[in-house]
Parts: sequence; C-alpha cells; structure tokens
Amino acid sequence: MMKKTIKLLLPLTFFLILVIAACLPNDGDYSAYLDKAEAIYPGRPDSVIVMPGYNRANINALMSTDPRAVKIRLYWNSRRDSLDAVISKDEIANRKIIQVPNIPEGVYTFELVTFDKSGNKSVVTEKTGQVLGPVYVKGLANRIVKSKVSITGSPAIIWYSETDTSSVMAGTEVAYKLSSGDSARIFTSKRRDTTILKNAAAGGKLILRTAYLPPNAIDTFYAKRDTIAY
Repeated sequence: MMKKTIKLLLPLTFFLILVIAACLPNDGDYSAYLDKAEAIYPGRPDSVIVMPGYNRANINALMSTDPRAVKIRLYWNSRRDSLDAVISKDEIANRKIIQVPNIPEGVYTFELVTFDKSGNKSVVTEKTGQVLGPVYVKGLANRIVKSKVSITGSPAIIWYSETDTSSVMAGTEVAYKLSSGDSARIFTSKRRDTTILKNAAAGGKLILRTAYLPPNAIDTFYAKRDTIAY
C-alpha cells in the first residue's frame, strides 16, 4: 500500500515543481530590468573640470553617449542655487561648458544631473572646485626687481628668477612712457629675467603688475600695480 502511494505522489510532485519553476523569473535574464533601468536613468556626465574665474566659473563636463539626455541641471551651494542648460545633439559624447556667473568666492561642490524628455534623471555626478575673487587677488604679489641697469643704451629691469616650479605666475606687464610721449606696454614671461624698455623717456617711471593664471582658469589675475623709477 505504501509503495503504491509513493508511486502516485511522485508524478504529482514532479508536476508541481514544473509549475513553480515556470512561474519564477529566469535569474539569468536581466534584459527586462536593464531596459527599465536605462529608461529611468539617462547617461550622466563624466570627467568634470571646474574652471575658476573672478567671481564666476565654467563647468566643463564630458556628456554621456546616451542620446536621450536632453537637459542638464547644475547645482551648487548645497542645492540652494542651480541652473539648467540644453544638451544639443552635437554635444552628445562631447564636452559641454556650463557658465556660472556671479558666484561668490569660495570652495563649492558642483552636482550635475541630466534629464530625458520624460523628466527622468541620471545619477548625480559631483565635482569640488574653487571660485576665485578679491581675497585671492589681495594675496598676489608682484615679481621682485633684482636691479635696474642699462642695456645697449636703454633702461632695463632685471628680475629675480622664478624658481618655484609650482608657481602659477604667468609673467609681468610693464607700462612706461616713450621718448616720443606715447605709451608702451611690455609683457615679460616668468621664464625671462630681463625687460628692456626700448625708446623709453629719460628719467621716467614704469608701472608694473604681475599676472597669475591658476590651472584651468578662465581669467587672468593681477597683483596690485606698483610704480618705480628706472
């Protein structure tokens, strides 16, 4: 009797197992979930560069290859400030620059989110960077004059060499009067240690200011002008 009962139960058990298996999702088939994920999350920007300026900044980001991303939103100041920009077809998979005007000097974490036509948004991309302003400029110093000499009959300035390889000094601008009464302006790179004032008026003065160009900066920053006799 027991053997007969077991024989009857075995086919029924096997049938139930087949029914349950048919109802369970195929663990190896993720296509439905991937399709859903792609529909919800447009491609996000990558390789973000914060380009500082004087109370402004440019955010340079590599757009995703996802053509569904049609708009990008930039947040900063703990999301109290934001702006939107359209992503054109030409910008897909290319770099896009988002201009941020009128932003106070300071360090910010910028958040970038893309949107598709249905309003679905991407995962957030974050980048921290600095915006420069009057405090930064106040700390800039002019290049130091080593000596004032005459070279081939023209007054000249000899500068101390710039030995700091990490310095963002670009060079020094010098303005002076010509013997004709006109004005001249010379820019001497930090790689050069001599500025010759050709055709300078005798016994005159020059106005100098040193320029600084931080990495990726969109503005050149100048130290306060100094006036010296030559």
